[in-house]
Amino acid sequence: MLKFHSVSKRYDDGTQALSEVHLDIPQGQFCVLLGSSGAGKSTLLYMVNGLVTPTTGQVEIGGKALNRANMKSIRRTVGMVHQQFNLTPRLSVAMNVLSGALPFVSYLRAAAMWYPRVLRERACKLLAEVGLSPEHLTRRVSELSGGQMQRVGIARAFMLEPQVLLADEPVASLDPRVSRDIMVLLRDEAKRRGTTVVCSLHQPELAVEFADRIIALKGGKLIFDGTPEQLVAAGLDSIYQNNESKPAPSHSVPHVTPQMLEALA
Repeated sequence: MLKFHSVSKRYDDGTQALSEVHLDIPQGQFCVLLGSSGAGKSTLLYMVNGLVTPTTGQVEIGGKALNRANMKSIRRTVGMVHQQFNLTPRLSVAMNVLSGALPFVSYLRAAAMWYPRVLRERACKLLAEVGLSPEHLTRRVSELSGGQMQRVGIARAFMLEPQVLLADEPVASLDPRVSRDIMVLLRDEAKRRGTTVVCSLHQPELAVEFADRIIALKGGKLIFDGTPEQLVAAGLDSIYQNNESKPAPSHSVPHVTPQMLEALA
């Protein structure tokens, strides 16, 4: 479903964000990216929807190489869940969810905020699926809690039934309990649809619990690619060693142990 062929990225300021990354992510896999800040996680994510262009190499989605000619059509198959929600606070919950269908709506309809009935029905169904009641439809997003905002963000991301869903630190601003609720929702909604997920996280314990596969980056290079069980066996030191961004031990980021994996089985 999603392939990175020898992908590298050097920014104009000389920063080497990625170096010769090879990946093949099959359909329906929940893949988590780990690594410290600046490791290259966001650069890799944003290559999938064309917001970052590889300096060398090629990104392929659904058997099609991403390029300028087909970028618009391929973007319609990619959903996005953002760290800071990226919602419009003054608009209603319903309008924010419907904005996920903008690529299929004419400019005049979008400007008038008039969406076809089929899209309005889909938005209502998605909001119910993410656990928001009908009374939330007309509420302004600015009135919601952080967890509710991210539920709106997930509903919006699924409006076009994407083949690939990107999640860039989707729980970074949420407390541990709400973070887990959102990860459960994200995983379950993706599994139900067979959607491929690439999710960057700073919480190793969430990666171990929810990922089918964990990929770790360090200095733009791929340093780990395997299952949660293999990550536990390898340890986190190889990912965060000698880096100030290593997650500090706390109630929200516990040390990942084999016993944790057994409890999650």
